[in-house]
Amino acid sequence: MQIPFQFGLPQVLLLLIGIVGLWLCLTACLGLLRPQKSLSEGEKEYYHRTGLVPRRHFKVIRAVSGLLLLAVAVSLLWLMILVQSYLGLTGEIKVAHIQAIPIANAAHQMSVQVVLYDGNGQIASENTYLLQGDEWMMQGDIIKFPAWLNIIGFHAGYKLTRLEGRFDDIAMEDTARHTAIALNGGDDAFFQTTYMQKQWFAPFVDAAYGNAVFQAPGSFDVFATQDALIARPTG
Repeated sequence: MQIPFQFGLPQVLLLLIGIVGLWLCLTACLGLLRPQKSLSEGEKEYYHRTGLVPRRHFKVIRAVSGLLLLAVAVSLLWLMILVQSYLGLTGEIKVAHIQAIPIANAAHQMSVQVVLYDGNGQIASENTYLLQGDEWMMQGDIIKFPAWLNIIGFHAGYKLTRLEGRFDDIAMEDTARHTAIALNGGDDAFFQTTYMQKQWFAPFVDAAYGNAVFQAPGSFDVFATQDALIARPTG
């Protein structure tokens, strides 16, 4: 199971924006509560003797300036959350390349070349399979994390587990011989545990499920998004 952590230049810039936003919040709050003037020695002695706390006052200009700073800070923090959420939702990771070619004079059969990529985008394996069917179908396991984990850079976990042939004719889908090939050793223990024991992982896992993408013969790149597998033609 691959669980990518995406933290690059966009995340660094957003972190800096967040730090500036927090600093502005603190500056604005302290500015609103800052005393109008310093206490004299007599006033200090009075408050020390009576145990009272000096009242804090603020001027109108200081109040308006503080509120403006506070509004800017909140806007920066909100912008940081929105942008990082967008980066997380639109994040795609290339996980496979498929080249499927129908076999001449052999109905409902195709030769499928499958290139799998690791978490660093490097080729992990390259194999060619003979599939029965009119379309190829790739299946995988998805572990979807809550939005707050996406915000700090965690991409949904994924693992490609199976390659199958699929028939256009529903009758053949029910009666014809199928081809199913295990990829990456199939489901792993982590996914099985997360899938079966959802209540234990509820604070950190939004959902754990299987997902599939299928296409007619051709050349395709397969990507893992935050919640599914998708395939795009390469030409």
